Amino acid sequence: MNWFIKKTRLKVASFGKARFEVSRVNHWKRSKSWILVWSATLLVGGLIIFKGYLSSSSISIQERATTLPSQTAQSVSEDKQTQTIERTTVDTQAGVSPGSVKAQESSEGLRLVQEPTDMGEKTWSINDFPSPVQGKILRDVGSYYSETLESYIFHAGVDYAEPEGTVIRATHGGKVVSIGLDPILGQQVTLDCGEGWLVTYGGVDNLRVHEGEIVVNQEALGQVGFFPGAEGQNDRTQLHYEVWHDNEVQRPK
Repeated sequence: MNWFIKKTRLKVASFGKARFEVSRVNHWKRSKSWILVWSATLLVGGLIIFKGYLSSSSISIQERATTLPSQTAQSVSEDKQTQTIERTTVDTQAGVSPGSVKAQESSEGLRLVQEPTDMGEKTWSINDFPSPVQGKILRDVGSYYSETLESYIFHAGVDYAEPEGTVIRATHGGKVVSIGLDPILGQQVTLDCGEGWLVTYGGVDNLRVHEGEIVVNQEALGQVGFFPGAEGQNDRTQLHYEVWHDNEVQRPK
């Protein structure tokens, strides 16, 4: 009987211990499951938050990329409008109309293109100043005796026999620095062509240019006229053509 009771107690103890072990295992499994669930939840939540941050950053960058060019364009436009208003205000105060300002600017631009410059890319020679006409040479460069003055004088140019009214054109562009009646050459026009080159046309009538004017190559200066001066021959019309470079007389070709 005692043996049976003892055996029964052992079985009860073993059964209780087994139930306790099963309970521990189940509790550990439930704890592990909850840990996995919370870990997965935190991971998913973190991914959602990170994705939202990336989306908001991308939208912010796009908005800045769109806003900056428009702000820059607006700023440039406002600056141009301000400059236009200031220019208009100054012109209005000075009594100058916008149309006249544009015309003046266009005229100045044209003049800058036409004016000779000492910084030309090419160094000119006498070949760039050919004879303006093909008439017979009446007198060349050199000294000769003038019956009118009764003495020897130096003739600095070339005289060409040409019919009265022949149109004389500039052989080189330049600025008119002297114009008017000369006691020896008659009506004359002198051009400053830059780089130390000066060209004089004498015996010219019906002048078509004015002092200070910029003329271009082959522009009409006037016409051959009749002027029986100290150098001229009284019985014929002629053109006097004179070329100087750095204060030295040149012989045209």
